[in-house]
Amino acid sequence: MALVMLPSDLPWWDSVKKQLKKISETKNTVEIVQAMQKIYEMCNVSLDPEDDTIDPEQFVGFLDFLETEMSCEERSNFLNQTLPNIVKRALMIKELRPRRGVHFSLQQQTDVNEFDYSFAASLLANAFFSTFPKRTHKSHPTLQNFNFASFFKTIQTSNAQKAKLRSVLHYFDWLEKGDNAKGSLRVLRQVMHSKEWLTIDDWLECSLQLCPLQIKHDGQLNRSEAQNLQICFSSSKLGGEVLGTGCTQESISFATIPEMLTVLLNVEALEDNEVITVERVRHVARIADPKHKAKFEKLDNARDVSEPT
Repeated sequence: MALVMLPSDLPWWDSVKKQLKKISETKNTVEIVQAMQKIYEMCNVSLDPEDDTIDPEQFVGFLDFLETEMSCEERSNFLNQTLPNIVKRALMIKELRPRRGVHFSLQQQTDVNEFDYSFAASLLANAFFSTFPKRTHKSHPTLQNFNFASFFKTIQTSNAQKAKLRSVLHYFDWLEKGDNAKGSLRVLRQVMHSKEWLTIDDWLECSLQLCPLQIKHDGQLNRSEAQNLQICFSSSKLGGEVLGTGCTQESISFATIPEMLTVLLNVEALEDNEVITVERVRHVARIADPKHKAKFEKLDNARDVSEPT
């Protein structure tokens, strides 16, 4: 069984922890970004030496967001609440790691992964600080790069990027309330093998009734009722460009249901006869008109959703 390499498994984890603690203790945005840059330089290791390049200004866009896009109230909340919470979650990864580790969801293999919400949040917090080894299309052709470094690189030029970031930050604030960190999510991979495929004749001879179908010509997917099942258009590599510049329905769904982002870590690209169902993830925000104004709206009363992709 192939296991995912977690940040706490790597030899530089102690050095990463020191930088994370510095981030938690300072209220200076420049020092925060400098520490994030150091983490990025330590962890941005690729199996492909040609891709082992380091951009010394990787987080300049994030610094600009903190200093010019956030209001004084938002910045104060980020520095005093949100950021320390993200650091706290990131540092907990070793103690929260499942006893048997995290295994990959491989192509053409039916499986089920279940993560506690607290562990999913720790994975996401580490992705935020880009502590995972770098993946490229050449080094990992069936997997996504589960780091936010590239996301921050383009944040200055895109309203959608800013809205997606606000959604992730809101998620970490929301997680601290009540029992929101208690419970678990589940990811199911299902495979339809060739002997299960139906032919036209099979359909014609079938006497079973179809389930009721209701078509609505108005309304928006992100305002659907709680009992509805959301079917999300998906790239073969789940999430598509959500951690890039993506503003499609898929990218926005992943950004506003941040726990969905964890599938980028260990789920191999889907093939034509496969489906992924993600259960018990929470929808915490809405982003309207993502390709233009990208208006962000918090959902303080988040709701559980299940999304087949």
